[in-house]
This record gives sequence, structure tokens and C-alpha cells, in this order.
Amino acid sequence: MVARGEVDGAPDARGRKPSRKRQTRRAQVLEVAARMFHERGYQTTTTQEIGAELGLLKGSIYYYISSKEDLLFELIEQYHEETRGYFEAIVGSDRPPVAKIRELIITSTAHTARHLSRSSLFYTEWRALSEERQQVILAERERHEKALISWIAQAQADGDVRADVDPKLTALAIFGMVNSVYRWFRPDGRRSAEEVGEAFCALAVDGLLVH
Repeated sequence: MVARGEVDGAPDARGRKPSRKRQTRRAQVLEVAARMFHERGYQTTTTQEIGAELGLLKGSIYYYISSKEDLLFELIEQYHEETRGYFEAIVGSDRPPVAKIRELIITSTAHTARHLSRSSLFYTEWRALSEERQQVILAERERHEKALISWIAQAQADGDVRADVDPKLTALAIFGMVNSVYRWFRPDGRRSAEEVGEAFCALAVDGLLVH
């Protein structure tokens, strides 16, 4: 299991705080691993190749990680933590349901586009994790799905969203659109991450509203 203290600077099990040099080096390991998993695929990328990319001697990478799966899980968990941040803020706001739907689409799209390597791992490589760890990923996704379904249903009750809309099917369609961004978005493309989010929002929400 990855020692979390090695990431955030907290003391390890023996009460020792990792040096700044080790923390910096370990952050580099995570960054290179995310890029290589994204470019080559998790299964075909070895820890030795990650180490070689960083100029580490054979086997030295295990000074910074415990296993390849732990490395993947930590990268996905980092992405989770970031999404939890904006998701909880939207859930906790007192804005009306339609406004929450708009904000979730725009923010999720932009976040996915700005973090292509980690988002691709989040959406494609999570199945390489153990069943127990997969359940962590699925539980988080279910929370997002249930929240969006409830906002759509509330907006229908308020008379803002069409009554013939199926909340669950609509939620799945929205997430399918947002989650596809990692496949094709390019930072040097003609639209920014935020502009893509705004365009998705217009496509999805405008079609739901009662006119």
C-alpha cells in the first residue's frame, strides 16, 4: 500500500517526516507515471520504464512506491479528491437545481479537459484495480449520478424541466458527453476547456428546459 504520508509530507509509521527532496522526487514519479499510463496504457507500462524515464537505477523506483497498482490507485484518488472539491461545493450551495446542473456540466468538462492524463486513467484504467478498490471508484461515481438525477427531478417538479424527460437516462447522457472529453480534447485546439464546458452546457440544458 502506498504510504500517504510520503505524498502530503505527514510523518510515516515510524514518525519520520519524508525529506523535501523525497517528496519532490515522488511527485515527479506520479507525474511521469500518469503521462506514461495515459500514452502507453497501464498494462503495457512497467515500473522499470517509469524509473528509467526519470533516470533512476533499476529497482530504485520502489524507494518511492510500493507497487504499480498502488501507483495507479493513488493517481485516481488524487483525481477523486479534486472532483470532490467542486462537487461538494455545488451540492452544498443553495442555488436552484438547473443552476447546479449547469455548474456541474461546465466545471466537470473543464476539469476533465485540463487534466487529460489523470482523467483518462479515471475513466479507462480503473478496471485494472482490485475489486475492493474498484468499489471506491464506483461509489464516487454513483454519488455524482444520484445527485444529477435528483436535480433533474427537482427541476421537473419546479416546472423548469420538461415532464417527458427521463432523469436517469438524461443524467447518463450528460455524463457520457462530459466524460468523452479526455478522448479528443487538445489544449492547443480552437476552444478552451471552459468554452467546451459552456458549449456542452448549452447543448444539454437548453434541450431540457420548458420554453
